[in-house]
Amino acid sequence: MLLDGKALVASLRAEVNEVDCATVNQHLHNKTPLLFIDIREPDETAAGYPVGSECIPRGVLEVQLSTLPAYQALISDLPSAAQLPIYLICRSGARSVLAAASLQNMGYQQVYSVAGGFIAWHQQGLLVQGE
Repeated sequence: MLLDGKALVASLRAEVNEVDCATVNQHLHNKTPLLFIDIREPDETAAGYPVGSECIPRGVLEVQLSTLPAYQALISDLPSAAQLPIYLICRSGARSVLAAASLQNMGYQQVYSVAGGFIAWHQQGLLVQGE
């Protein structure tokens, strides 16, 4: 059976942990150790991205993830990099589902897609840098 992009996202959504923007924002406010990554393209993040997030485009996420200084700092306190909490945000919450599924397939155990993406983040009035 051939799936289109929407059907693929819908099928993976059941396998991926999703959280709302308020949950991520609360973790950031509490200084919970986590990696928050905006996976939108540079032309999208140029208009602004969530405060506390790192920007890595979806197309290179799997290759560049472990090269982030924040990643290296966070995993030094964990028994295994697989236990690193990773929160992913895109524009609407679709690409982050795909990216979360990919990172789970790589062995990461605490991967979360931010439901509603940057659209929801911005609508809720949460902090944005670069605007």
